[in-house]
Amino acid sequence: MLYGFLVLVLACMCQGSFGLGMKKYQPFSWEAFWAVFSIVGILLIPLLWTWIEVPQFMTYIHQTPLKVLGLASFCGLLWGVSSVLFGKAIDTIGVSLTYGVNMGISASLGSLIPLFIFGNVPPARSFAVLLIGTVIMLVGVGVITKAGLNKEKPQSSDSSTTRSTASKLPKGLLLASLAGLGSAAMNIGFVYANQTLDIASANGVSEISASLIPWVITLSGGFIANFAYAVYLLFRNKTYHDYAAKGASRAYSKALITAVIWFLALGLYAKATVMLGSLGSVVGWLAFNGLALIISNGWGLRDGEWKGFVKPKRWLLFGNVILIVSWVVVGLANQMA
Repeated sequence: MLYGFLVLVLACMCQGSFGLGMKKYQPFSWEAFWAVFSIVGILLIPLLWTWIEVPQFMTYIHQTPLKVLGLASFCGLLWGVSSVLFGKAIDTIGVSLTYGVNMGISASLGSLIPLFIFGNVPPARSFAVLLIGTVIMLVGVGVITKAGLNKEKPQSSDSSTTRSTASKLPKGLLLASLAGLGSAAMNIGFVYANQTLDIASANGVSEISASLIPWVITLSGGFIANFAYAVYLLFRNKTYHDYAAKGASRAYSKALITAVIWFLALGLYAKATVMLGSLGSVVGWLAFNGLALIISNGWGLRDGEWKGFVKPKRWLLFGNVILIVSWVVVGLANQMA
């Protein structure tokens, strides 16, 4: 189980870092960047990595009931819609605040809903500790959100600046909240698609390797939503010319690196859920979101998002301490299961 947590930490490091690639990707427009990201990160890398570890993975997918495939893909489609909103939220209110709102909703709903839907409720003592850890995490997210709200308060007396900031904040918070709902659906779809993992395991495939197959199923719906929207914008805004713009090679590199880091997080998370035991996808999802939020906050600090905001920065650090406590409590719940 210790190795499972170590793998989960690596997944969190990737999850908390990939958002950096969604900033400063000029000369690409957002849609030009997102189309490349979708093809590489959501479609090609999951297929390639899964094929390398489980060459016959399509055989096991074909043996999975259509209802399972359809529901898991639909959850992925919901995530695909929300991931577009996530990228827009980062552009609107920054990395730290977007991660805070998004992951608070994603962590709580994405872990507890599968717990009840699939009837994998742990013993009462373990479940109580798990709920306490979830509440502590939400408190930490609330503190971090408060820090972000204080940071975004207008610092200038200029009325036009005040109106501009005030108009961006509600929009950004709404986008981040909707993205959180979609992120929760992502884990629900992943857990549901684990029936394919069981089929592969029954045929002698290692569960750790087979854990990648549910992502292929779930992300199929996500790819459709992400890529279709990006292509629509490319033609509507005529921004497909960005791919041949001066300096585009740098943007291509950033999109590719972002895509690799993004799915590396999900792939490692999938393997960690198997290594963590029966509550892997519940405890793992809570920890995955919580620690990734801490890491993203660290990048936000390094990137200068909190420069000059002394009091909000203190709230941010306090919120991170609370998240660390929640991570420990959630780990204890898994040990007691």
